[in-house]
Amino acid sequence: MKPLMSAVTRGFTLVLALAALPNEAAAQLISLKTVPVAAGDQFLIYPSRNLGMGGVSIALDDALLDPFVNPAKGGRVSESEFFSAPTFYSISQNSGAARTLPVGALFNSSSWFGGAVAALQQIEMGGQFFGGPVPIAELPVGSILPPQNVLSEQSATNKYVQAIVGRKFGGGRFAIAGSAMLADLNAIDGVEHLYAGASSIDQYGHLEDYRLGFTAELAGSRTFEAILLHNRYSMTHDVAYVDWLVTDSLNWIWEPRLREETNPDKTRTWGLHLGYVQPMGENGWRIGGILTGNRKQHPKIPNYELQNIPRDPGHSWAYNLGVGISKIVGPTSFGVDLVYEPAVSQTWADAAEPVIAADSSIIPAGGKTVENRFNFSNASINIGVSRSVDKAAFQLGLQVRAYDYRLRQKDNVAMTRRTQDEQWMEWTPSWGARVTFGDLELRYIGRVTTGSGRPGIARNRVGLDDAVTVSSGGDIVLAPEGPLTLQEASVLTHRIAISLPIR
Repeated sequence: MKPLMSAVTRGFTLVLALAALPNEAAAQLISLKTVPVAAGDQFLIYPSRNLGMGGVSIALDDALLDPFVNPAKGGRVSESEFFSAPTFYSISQNSGAARTLPVGALFNSSSWFGGAVAALQQIEMGGQFFGGPVPIAELPVGSILPPQNVLSEQSATNKYVQAIVGRKFGGGRFAIAGSAMLADLNAIDGVEHLYAGASSIDQYGHLEDYRLGFTAELAGSRTFEAILLHNRYSMTHDVAYVDWLVTDSLNWIWEPRLREETNPDKTRTWGLHLGYVQPMGENGWRIGGILTGNRKQHPKIPNYELQNIPRDPGHSWAYNLGVGISKIVGPTSFGVDLVYEPAVSQTWADAAEPVIAADSSIIPAGGKTVENRFNFSNASINIGVSRSVDKAAFQLGLQVRAYDYRLRQKDNVAMTRRTQDEQWMEWTPSWGARVTFGDLELRYIGRVTTGSGRPGIARNRVGLDDAVTVSSGGDIVLAPEGPLTLQEASVLTHRIAISLPIR
């Protein structure tokens, strides 16, 4: 393995997948990442008609997905509809897989509208990249080691539910609605690789997402939308390690000892999103824009093996500025989204007790021993096309995501400073097909993501680099202790979806 981006010209970069919404949702909830992760499509639980088109969304409506992004868009649903969208994905390099079965419905009447979705998900853990379980027989008498190869360490079940309710007014031109999404999480994809050499990892926690949405249908086929959101992500990782200690240096006798850690992972996000779309002439073209702001608090960041400071809290400001165009003429639909996403994040480590710095000064308990500042400059391009032929339709799309950040780290104990730049890109081609049988609509969507994988750290020592993978469930703003390395992996996703009017 080699340093990830040692001599690449700096440029625009793209934001990662949403923490609680699929990638196609124009990033109302902006997720920050500092490592190139092949995390899969764990949170792809909502239906979508544009997924095969690269997830274009700014100027091209998606009647199935839009109400779960902005609940007020449920007022635009033409008729009540039932849906289900079984989704399957796997990550190469034995890095995990998942199966998800969501079911739900959207309802609409002259004044009130709403919807709901529930999903069950099975996550299969990836194989340990380094380290691994130690046979109990090799442990000294009195040592305690968690059971090996038990079911709970091979797979886990997650549960999701979301409800929407809203009302139209002003003759149906305006709508306001709220939604609440709750998830009971027993696994976040990739966390088993976060802790290199761990003997066992127990995950548990939850995710909450609350949204208040507003839409307005203005003169000239113009539309405006606004979303106020609050997201609460909370997980706990109980991690066990087996450390090998030299008990007899003369005879080189090593004995294992169990070490356990509890790592909370918490993020609180407030966000505001604005969107506007209008026609361009009479030839089917539309243009739209989005503006999003997120304020994030990180009260607890796990002590991952990839970073060099423990459990640092922090806060972030993230923004999203995008423009999209689309054209619908007869059976052909086309769309492009361009999004730029700057962000600033600050994290630090607090001294548990007074610490003497290199210049003999004293850092009091609660003082900052290490300070990190991240400057992100992320960007994305989504492009897609769809063509209908009789009762069938075919889709092609491409999503290109680029990541770029600079880390400035100040060590107040060693009295040193360092700067680190990291960049990488992900490519996600997608394809899809739709067939209608009377009222029944059957869709298939496939996509594959390349350019990410299992990141590690390049160190000046003999041996392999440590390798870990991080999750997409929450923000990852850890400070790598050296240049990143990458063993690439690909994520292959298949979805078979059905929808049926409720009459």
